[in-house]
Amino acid sequence: MILDLIRHASTGRDGHLDGRTDPALDEGSTDALCARYAALGWERVLSSPRQRALATADALALPRGLAVIADDEWEELDFGDWDGLALDALPMQQLSAFHLDPHANPPPHGESWGHFERRIVRGLHRLLDEPDAPSTLIVSHGGPLRMVLSQACGMPMAMCWALRIDHGTRLQLRVEREGDRLWGELLELQQA
Repeated sequence: MILDLIRHASTGRDGHLDGRTDPALDEGSTDALCARYAALGWERVLSSPRQRALATADALALPRGLAVIADDEWEELDFGDWDGLALDALPMQQLSAFHLDPHANPPPHGESWGHFERRIVRGLHRLLDEPDAPSTLIVSHGGPLRMVLSQACGMPMAMCWALRIDHGTRLQLRVEREGDRLWGELLELQQA
């Protein structure tokens, strides 16, 4: 299956950990993104249920006459006590420990890294369960896009953190399954 994933348009809150915190998009932030991807054809659009993702998905789906399907599996990680805070307001030692080993050092009172992994893998398996799945766009967040690269393409999370996945970034992947194992390859990484 060929799958496109796009990170939502800008909210003007770069440098913040917005998981369940759900700011609105900056006015006009979908314009360039929609122009950039206007020639791409999808038959289905899935989205995180967060308003920033849904508004981006709506902007991409509307010109194609498609409805957006909200799917909880594609939500951003819940950052717990860190949610909504600026990165420079967080204890650097704890943030570094999270990036080095998110299993052992999750955000305080946040979603466990194992739960996040299982949620994204579940979303991918559900798509692969459809024998004649239509070409699909998923509009989500930086965390889920990185997790797909890690889970489907086998990239270590440390490498995924090092990739810049800015607002409007599009990943195109081929994702396959052998038994219960996912296999994938990154076909394209495009910044908006």
